[in-house]
Amino acid sequence: MADKSYRLWVWEPKQLTWWVATLFMIGAALFALGCVLYLAAIEHELILDSVFFVGSLFFTSAAYCQFHQSRNGNKTVFYSALSQFFGTLMFNMNTFDAFFDLGWMEQDLLIWTPNILGSILFQISGCLAMKDLCKRWWCWNFQSISWWIGVINFVGCVAFLLSAILSFVMPVPIPAIFAIWATVLTLLGACCFFIGAFLMWPEMAANEERAD
Repeated sequence: MADKSYRLWVWEPKQLTWWVATLFMIGAALFALGCVLYLAAIEHELILDSVFFVGSLFFTSAAYCQFHQSRNGNKTVFYSALSQFFGTLMFNMNTFDAFFDLGWMEQDLLIWTPNILGSILFQISGCLAMKDLCKRWWCWNFQSISWWIGVINFVGCVAFLLSAILSFVMPVPIPAIFAIWATVLTLLGACCFFIGAFLMWPEMAANEERAD
């Protein structure tokens, strides 16, 4: 890569970017853990719901930090961060509502609706982030670590959106494979967000080296 990664680990708690990366990694790790527990048929719903809800709080904290940071950036970066922040608020809502025993209509209204809205907002954020990186809607730049971060996060947004679509609740039982695929896609999205956030550390290290 042209943006050489001199360090995989950076300890820069005084920098807001470091907190964005760290909080996103924790949130993504918790979402991934929740998916793995679900796929392992763990029957303790309170534990599963708690893992996802706490993970969503870390996502929101990271997104707010990024939104705060973006206020000094260009409009595309700002709107990307704003869309992402509102998306995390939707995930706060739907993961919290999952604690309650709801009928199918209430699940669609209180869980699925904020889930699909949050996923759409994430997708908008991912598209705007790529537009800022490429100065158009898409480009190829395998040598740039920033490009890889954008692409990996974009794939994560697509996975979350597909997962949300498959999570729609019907008044009649639907094949269990839908829930399994929705969970697998959420797991894929969480892994992408974790990797994308992790790569922000070597990106910070490379930027520091260029600044010296």
